[in-house]
Amino acid sequence: MRGVRPATDRSTRGTSDSIEVGWLAGMLPERLAVRGLAVEVQVPDMISLGSPSSFTVIVYNRLPVPVEITLPTSRLWGWSVDGVPEADSRGYEPPSAERSFAFNRGQQRTFTATWDGRIRERGTDGDVWRTVRGKHTITGYLAVENWRERGLYSEKSVDVV
Repeated sequence: MRGVRPATDRSTRGTSDSIEVGWLAGMLPERLAVRGLAVEVQVPDMISLGSPSSFTVIVYNRLPVPVEITLPTSRLWGWSVDGVPEADSRGYEPPSAERSFAFNRGQQRTFTATWDGRIRERGTDGDVWRTVRGKHTITGYLAVENWRERGLYSEKSVDVV
């Protein structure tokens, strides 16, 4: 049964950092827990082509109670450039093994990535890096099912010069 955990369940949930959230995290139904989460992406205003620039994706629990959600794969979060996942048009599908992920009340998790203004594509003689000068949209999201429809993403524009 999703969202509800018995009192005898483990007292530590989450990722390898073993954040203490207790059995209470599973008490709130997942459909409500997801509504309490928010995502923010922070990117620089400008990226110099070929020079990796860091950006962050922040996921936080706005609720005053711990929550636990189920992810369809081992992926916790992701990002894309103009809809191209991780700026790599070749695509990648993580293993489809469900995973639970918990947030303590008011907790935020920060994830960092870099982008250098290029998109990786499959070429006839190997991979090709296509430069993409101009204005682009970086999207950061929590990797739940239907993350876009559930509003668990954030988008920011960046100029690649």
